[in-house]
Amino acid sequence: MPTKILFIMLDGCRPDALQQAKTPHLTKLWQEGAYTWTAQSVMPSVTLPAHTTLFRGVDPARHGIGRDNVYQASAAAFPSLMEVATLANRHTAMFYSWEQLRDVAPHGSVKMSWCRNADYGLDNDTVVARAAAAYLTSEQPDLCFLYMGDIDISGHLFGWMSPPYIETIEQVDAAVGIVLDALDAAGIREQYTILAQADHGGHDTDHGTDLPEDMNIPWILNGPGIKRGHPIQQRVGLADTPATLAHLLGIERPAVWEGQPVLEALL
Repeated sequence: MPTKILFIMLDGCRPDALQQAKTPHLTKLWQEGAYTWTAQSVMPSVTLPAHTTLFRGVDPARHGIGRDNVYQASAAAFPSLMEVATLANRHTAMFYSWEQLRDVAPHGSVKMSWCRNADYGLDNDTVVARAAAAYLTSEQPDLCFLYMGDIDISGHLFGWMSPPYIETIEQVDAAVGIVLDALDAAGIREQYTILAQADHGGHDTDHGTDLPEDMNIPWILNGPGIKRGHPIQQRVGLADTPATLAHLLGIERPAVWEGQPVLEALL
């Protein structure tokens, strides 16, 4: 049965860091859902190439966006999850703090696109979360993308696995909690399946390589119809995300997409 989707991006969040930090909201999601700590990013393990794969369903070698994080028109050849959902009459929304993400979908294919570009060193994600919570409870979109970018910023400023990096994960967990609490208070939490994942990890103060520290990411699915407390055994990659979300939304995925739905996670 189709469900609504809340897609939470934890930019730059390593799975070992997520397990080390105190994250009551995210911990509850994986403990009561299906999860893997060994999902894989793409090469280069950088934000825009990764997000383009996450939304357009193909590897960077095909969509053409590289380590420089600059959009290439070649990506437009591959339908975006947002575009596919909108064409299927689903209400789509994006809340984010990195303006370059405007190109994960064709312009005009997202009903609500809200962005406040991040300020380095500040708490950007709480602001984004509050905006998303208000919209989710008032408009109840079918597919909402919530981008949390502060973890990646902290990694670049202080180093992956540093104390400030771990503290930022905990701060982002509280921001995620704002959204989840709002869904609960509105009585609509059970309408939503939640996918929380990272786009890449990191090492020292950078990422972009094929090191395990950069490539291994958490992937957590929680909601109606999802197995509870289930460690996913199958290999999961970024291209599997749009395929899974399209499946959950009950819409046909484009044949050109490379990924497959993570059916092991479903009841």
